[in-house]
Amino acid sequence: MISLAIASIAMVSFAQETVSEVVVPTKKHSVMTNGWWDNWFISVNGGVQVYNGVRTLGESPFDHLTPAISAYVGKWHTPGFGWRIAYNGWEIKPFEDADEASFMNFHFDAMFNLSNLICGYNSERVWNVIPYIGVGWAGAESSPYDSDIHGSLSANYGILNTFRLSDNWAINLEASGAFFRNGFNGLPGTTGHDMMWGLTAGVTYKFNNATWENTPDIDAIMAMNAAALAELNAQLQAKEAENSQLKNQLAASKAALSKATDKISALEAEPKFVDAAQSVFFAFNSSKIASKKEIINLQALADAAKESGVKLNVFGYADTTGTDAYNLKLSQERADAVMAQLVSMGVPAEQIDAKGLGESDVESSKSLNRRVVISVAK
Repeated sequence: MISLAIASIAMVSFAQETVSEVVVPTKKHSVMTNGWWDNWFISVNGGVQVYNGVRTLGESPFDHLTPAISAYVGKWHTPGFGWRIAYNGWEIKPFEDADEASFMNFHFDAMFNLSNLICGYNSERVWNVIPYIGVGWAGAESSPYDSDIHGSLSANYGILNTFRLSDNWAINLEASGAFFRNGFNGLPGTTGHDMMWGLTAGVTYKFNNATWENTPDIDAIMAMNAAALAELNAQLQAKEAENSQLKNQLAASKAALSKATDKISALEAEPKFVDAAQSVFFAFNSSKIASKKEIINLQALADAAKESGVKLNVFGYADTTGTDAYNLKLSQERADAVMAQLVSMGVPAEQIDAKGLGESDVESSKSLNRRVVISVAK
């Protein structure tokens, strides 16, 4: 069970990452057994005691008040049960006018720590209430009425209050009582028993290990373990879900990258065509291409158009010297001449839109308006 508790503590410590100290659940009324030499104690008290015989010749019990001392040695076997061997005594005063005589009472007591039995063991508890009962032997010196030493079995009882100073030291406050045989004071009565009451205070010292370790609550630990495992499983499931989401995102990113790569490859494979308008110039009142230089320029344009497959606009113009109708006819003839040249160079006719637009005065020089402009169809 201890090994299981230790393993459980380690598991709970792992599960609770934000907790600096793990509190192990324990049973309130159960502790682990200590060794034989643990939980021994010795006590010394001092105070007063009052003797009350069956026959007191009418005096007040307080006329029999005398000093008292006590000494004990004992052991706690559990937080709630222990025993002690005790001595208490010093003097006894049987009667008001009697001389004090030596008195002794040796007894063995069984002790019950009610604080621990009722409220559960707590090593830090300040006040413990401990009733006890015991049996022993008491003796006193001769009184003026009897020269013999008087002895009697004693029945002892009382309440011991301890106030914790540390694990090993405590202050004692004890109210005690005892019964003796009838006539213990030397004057037998008719019925009843002689009695002694005492009130003392002192200190206790506890040897070796003075505390107990509470027994781990296995059921509570298992419940904590189950909760910790459930939390770990929840965290694992969350991580798996996050991992799955990341995998999906990675797959989508790879697909997008592959698509982009394919598109780039396709674009790289496509023929290049520079979309820039090109002009072919003509002589005055002519639809014949002016020079071989213009034809050479058209060849480069035709090759690019064939490779790229783009459609071309071939728009013809004329200057403003003729009538509108004549200029429109001349500009169309110029556009048809350039189209024919492009077709002869291998450009399909369906890729060419040839159109005459008539006169143009865009350029300041009339000769620059006698032209055909070739551009990519939008």
